[in-house]
Amino acid sequence: MPVAADPPETPNLGVRVGILSLVVVGSKLRDTSPLLALLALALPATVSARPTVVQNPNVNPSPNAVVIDLGAPKAAPTQPAPSFSALDDYASDTHKEAPLQLEAPHDLGNGLVQIGSMVVPQEMLDGAEMVGNAADSFAAEIGPVAGGGAPDLNEICAFPEEVPGGIYDYDARPGGETPRHTTVYLNYLGATMSSSGENSAEDLSRIARTGHPYPVYSGGETRAIAAAQAVSADFDDLAVRIVYEERPPKVLPYTMVMMGGHYSDTTAGPSGGVAPLDCEDFGQRNVCYMFLPGSPAVQQANVASQEIGHTLGLGHTNASDSVMASGYAPTQGGDLGFNDSCADTINVSGQGAACTGVNRCHCGVPDAQHDKNTLFATFAPAGIDMVEPTIEITSPPDGTEYETGEDVIIQVDPWDDFGGYGWQLTLEDADTGEELAQAVDYDRALEFKLTGVPDGSYRAIAMVQDHADHTTTAEILFTVGNAAAGSTGGDGSGGQSSGSGSGTSGATDGASSGDSPDTSDEMTEGADTDGDSAGQGGDGSDDGCGCRHSGPDGGTALLLLPFALLGLRRRR
Repeated sequence: MPVAADPPETPNLGVRVGILSLVVVGSKLRDTSPLLALLALALPATVSARPTVVQNPNVNPSPNAVVIDLGAPKAAPTQPAPSFSALDDYASDTHKEAPLQLEAPHDLGNGLVQIGSMVVPQEMLDGAEMVGNAADSFAAEIGPVAGGGAPDLNEICAFPEEVPGGIYDYDARPGGETPRHTTVYLNYLGATMSSSGENSAEDLSRIARTGHPYPVYSGGETRAIAAAQAVSADFDDLAVRIVYEERPPKVLPYTMVMMGGHYSDTTAGPSGGVAPLDCEDFGQRNVCYMFLPGSPAVQQANVASQEIGHTLGLGHTNASDSVMASGYAPTQGGDLGFNDSCADTINVSGQGAACTGVNRCHCGVPDAQHDKNTLFATFAPAGIDMVEPTIEITSPPDGTEYETGEDVIIQVDPWDDFGGYGWQLTLEDADTGEELAQAVDYDRALEFKLTGVPDGSYRAIAMVQDHADHTTTAEILFTVGNAAAGSTGGDGSGGQSSGSGSGTSGATDGASSGDSPDTSDEMTEGADTDGDSAGQGGDGSDDGCGCRHSGPDGGTALLLLPFALLGLRRRR
């Protein structure tokens, strides 16, 4: 649930000068706090507080290590989803169409409220600013651009020294860098959803009806392809890939659009579509909905692009030629795109919510939005990605031995030239090659915790993937307890082996996933963790884990040191 953080009130400059003078004059007093308290009571109207901030509910800024419990029962196999080529088997001439606009906010529970097609934390209706980490960020109150002129739209922000806290100050964890690449999956095949989080790979959506089978698209294959092509055209100039034939792999961060169905298949109120607002796309794994399977393909595309826009940080505006126009009933018909100038944002029933800090950066005021500049501040321009990602296992060293029953902590260091990449860890039996477990680091903790590991020899394989479908792996061997000696494999240094695929900006991708959601805190697949980070230090040190490993004697180590330094990877 989003938690609002109220920063302490900060007096304006005039009040601060007055307080300083009184404190200096009364410096002989032993305690000036009663005087200051009296002054605060006497001048409430002159004290200005910085705006309240609210935690972005789509991101976990302080995750724990991903837990892989080898003693946990395996998840039951699920029924495979229908194939896209069989979509016509589900076509229907009767559709439950929804009204296109919600006139008043709709309470979704859990601290969320729906305004039209957008879902935001309740606190935003009272002016709170959504930030990526409410514990560390406070929104700074800033006014128009100095001199009254328009901001320079060629810059990310016209006044970066005054950017509100939490706005475009992405955390340093890998995967969240900007500019990014991303993928959007148009899901025409349905799924059984759960409301216990927000994670496209695990069919988690805070708007979902838990356990309810979201229906297969009923508009037919031809209309589905036409709508997908129109959506893809809206993102032609951005590094945003639109796919629909096959689902992306879990390791890759992607937005999922549930195409078809009806608002009653979710907890949303009447609308043509609905999506969570994710300022600056911090979450990267949102789920949104398009509820008009019987409408023309162009209208479906307009609705879908607006819902995708919400997940990427865009609110409603009054720009009639933009897909972000409120109510899906703009004055101009046809296939719409994103607006290339500042347009006023829309309030519903006197209440509104938008990424106000971002809007200040691009338009100088909080209640105007520039669609294109907001998107280009986060995402790279369209182009071919030629650089493969890399990943290293920084801890433990290859060949580490553990005591029976001891937890194994594995830390990784992934990298790519663009943000938006993802990584996972696979555990294999080193003797048989059998895959024992696999987990994606959804929250970018950079650490996996293996528990309940039986005695034996194991191979841990870390894999990273980008949105051009390039993949790279690194692996180590380790043993637990009285494992048989003589196991082979690994390169002794967390070495890399690379395999790449050619990603395109077309409407298909070459990866698939049919796994079911697993919402437990400890799992062997798709761990989605919460809480403060824990485990080993950022320096990759043992921290007393009880590992045993041998190395060269002191003299040999000194001779090898220059060569080891040459092998250090230079990072961006």
